[in-house]
Amino acid sequence: MTRNGAGPTEGEQLVAVFERWATTRGVENSSVKQYRTLLNRSVEPYFGADGIRCVTPQRVETWVEWMTHTCGYKPSTVRFRFNILMSVFGWAIEQGLVDGNPCRQVALPMSGARTYRDQRAEVHVPDTETVLAVIAAAPERYCGMLWLMAGCGLRLGEAMGLGRDRICFSQKSITVDRQVACDRDTGSGRYGSMRLRHTKWREDGEQGRRVPLPDVVALALRRHLRDHPTWGEADLLFSNATGTGLLYPYYWYGRIWRPALTAVGVDYFKSHSLRHFYAASLLRQGVPVSEVSAWLGHTSVSFTERYYSDLMPDAPDRARLAIDGALGAHGPKSVATDSIGLFGVA
Repeated sequence: MTRNGAGPTEGEQLVAVFERWATTRGVENSSVKQYRTLLNRSVEPYFGADGIRCVTPQRVETWVEWMTHTCGYKPSTVRFRFNILMSVFGWAIEQGLVDGNPCRQVALPMSGARTYRDQRAEVHVPDTETVLAVIAAAPERYCGMLWLMAGCGLRLGEAMGLGRDRICFSQKSITVDRQVACDRDTGSGRYGSMRLRHTKWREDGEQGRRVPLPDVVALALRRHLRDHPTWGEADLLFSNATGTGLLYPYYWYGRIWRPALTAVGVDYFKSHSLRHFYAASLLRQGVPVSEVSAWLGHTSVSFTERYYSDLMPDAPDRARLAIDGALGAHGPKSVATDSIGLFGVA
């Protein structure tokens, strides 16, 4: 499957080009970490020392088959890795390293629409009873984090990175512009050290998103601030158990999240599902998807619709009611008298 080296006519090794694409474009360290994981697990084991110029559409097709049948990746995972490789080749063309993109001639075995349907099916939305029970079972010091995820849609790292000055009780809002991430450059080529940084997809100095602060979440935060000190220059609400540093994810999952699920007696699900609960609760109440998308911090409304469109089953009914309300009074004058006859027509 792999060979010993790339000759001069085969160009630079694909693996080396991939590494440069991942590390020289100024992307977030967390993205670099993700790309390197993909490189080590999915690209290098198959392409080895192949030169980028000798990668043909047929070779990409067999790579897709290898990921599907040998690695057992889900269609959504295969599509994501395929799109990354396509981006690498697009960048290589701009750099003059290759003339064409072999990925553009490859058709994936499963359509994008089917992949997105499968992704939506994997979204786990816990019911209200489960959410409240898990919050009640969590250590009191960290209950506020669960309220933030279920009641404001914050990601885990964003809840860890929330400072006192980002909460405005008078305006009933929270500004989300920082997160705790395991992507500090350690100097060894690997990113793993903890740090507080701006949220992903946001430049330094750019204002973060403002999220509505419900009364129930505000009450939980007020109680937390009354009973627990903040930590660090950023006045973080949730530090480690000793109040001396950042809260590590392994501690969160091992000492807080998993024990709470066990105490309630429910099967394991990721704490990110509390964010799904937030989105589902808003959409089912008819909150516009554009607003929900902004409060979740998604890069686009289409991304939100892709994952949560199944949670808006009453959207057609609301659309009909909206148009009837806007146009019904100006419609055909005979609607009232001929309604029985008209509604009998298929």
